[in-house]
Amino acid sequence: MKRRCPKCGEEWEIKGPIGFREECPECAAFIHTCTNCANYVPATRGCRIPTTDPVHDRQSANFCEEFEFGSGGAGAAGEGAPARPAESKPSAEEARRRFDDLFRDPKK
Repeated sequence: MKRRCPKCGEEWEIKGPIGFREECPECAAFIHTCTNCANYVPATRGCRIPTTDPVHDRQSANFCEEFEFGSGGAGAAGEGAPARPAESKPSAEEARRRFDDLFRDPKK
């Protein structure tokens, strides 16, 4: 299966699971990191799987057994994560309305 390094973009063939200390053959960046995982949620900087152990440095190699190579938060074209449709930004007025709605008194 072909994989692409999220850091340098180099493509390489990998057979079997990605090891805990797997490195990109081109730039030597660690591959088995939270930010390269399909379960990584960039918005919360955490994992979709609630039972995983906390990882302090999400860009360093780790020993998580739930790792699935994907685009994660790195923005790479990994095959493990589905593509998310682009979200359009709300207008300034719409953003302000949403903000005000968060803090509105429900009794009024």
